[in-house]
Amino acid sequence: MSNGTKWIVGTGVAIVTAIVGSAVAVLAVVVTLVGDVRADLRDVRADLTTQIAGVNARIDDVRADLRDVRDSMESLDARLRAVEVGFGKIDQRLLTIERVVLPAPPPGE
Repeated sequence: MSNGTKWIVGTGVAIVTAIVGSAVAVLAVVVTLVGDVRADLRDVRADLTTQIAGVNARIDDVRADLRDVRDSMESLDARLRAVEVGFGKIDQRLLTIERVVLPAPPPGE
């Protein structure tokens, strides 16, 4: 083998080694970055899960408060109906008393 051939083969081997080494380095960097991205996504997922649980708890609290308000309004409605019935009875009695006590208006008025 001549020196030129050895030089060409050696240069080719060096270039192939450099390309393979660079590819391995790039691959290692990509694998590391993908691992970091996956870890970040797991962190984000965990944070979102925690936040969603907090929001769901607040929604449950609001629903419970709305049920309490609805129950209070229904109770108030029932009491108001009782007062309305009581006033109806008083109005009926007042009309009866007016008919008995007050004189009838003259015809034509």
